[in-house]
Amino acid sequence: MSKDLDIEQAAQVTATATETASIEVPAKPVVVVELKTELKPSAANGDNNSQQQDAAATTITTVTTTTTTATAEPMQPKIDVVDAAATKGGTKSNMDPALINFRVLYVVTQLCGLTVIVLVGTLIGQHFGGLGGTANPKQEFNWHPLFMTIGFIYLYGNSILVYRGFRTTRKKTLKLTHAGIHMAAFILTVIALKTVFDSHNLADPPIPNMYSLHSWLGLSAVLIFCLQYVAGFMAFLVPGMRENYKIALMPLHVYFGLFGFVLAIASALMGLTEKAIFAIPNYATLPASGVLTNIIGVLYVIFGSLVVYLATDPAYKRKPIPEDTALLTGASQE
Repeated sequence: MSKDLDIEQAAQVTATATETASIEVPAKPVVVVELKTELKPSAANGDNNSQQQDAAATTITTVTTTTTTATAEPMQPKIDVVDAAATKGGTKSNMDPALINFRVLYVVTQLCGLTVIVLVGTLIGQHFGGLGGTANPKQEFNWHPLFMTIGFIYLYGNSILVYRGFRTTRKKTLKLTHAGIHMAAFILTVIALKTVFDSHNLADPPIPNMYSLHSWLGLSAVLIFCLQYVAGFMAFLVPGMRENYKIALMPLHVYFGLFGFVLAIASALMGLTEKAIFAIPNYATLPASGVLTNIIGVLYVIFGSLVVYLATDPAYKRKPIPEDTALLTGASQE
């Protein structure tokens, strides 16, 4: 009776394991064979009983193998969970080393840009006489470096980084923010240009306009910036533009956006040097105002380099999120 009972139990276990295996089908089965055979010889058992016990033991071994195979790989769905969390910008994506590096460098970039603005304001207030209006052309000129630093360098750079800095925000919101920051930079740039022309024209005697390399490169950067804004607005914000035109325009928009920003940095360095030579007595001896001027120039370079690096490194590229929708047209997938 005990031998028949063992065989019957083994058959039941085999059936149960077969049902379990039919439910869970692993992609890559891993077979772990755990053989546990316990045979209790008996004087009354013959060769026939030994064969039946061998069959039961073999059946139990097969059950162990099948059960282990069915439960050997339960972690397959976790890959999709991680990808979904990274797409959502959840806690899993925070563990990505590239994203951690980006966040650190992004904070350093912001601190560098804000420090430049503070130092330019300090240089103007402490060494160049502060700010003024048309009654004092020299003081009116000081609006030019301040507004150019805020608008044409800091805001321009942040407009470039807005897509990567706010990677979990919807694409539609990012486009509007990108255009809004550009508009603020454009307004400050126009005011800065007016002050520099006023300071030249209202001086006694008047100072010639547009004679230096700084003025040539600066005006070129402003023109590229304006053309970029108009082309980007017409292509990506105004409804009706065909999708293939947007795809063809996007590489040009990115390239000339970065080119205009680099040109703005180069122009700012030239203008800073020009102002130091004309307005700082004994600049060659490096007085306090000269040292501060040089530090501002170095920070211009650091800020510009960080912006270009963060905007061009493929590891920091923003990944589409499910909430991304087409802007105004419902078809854009840039």
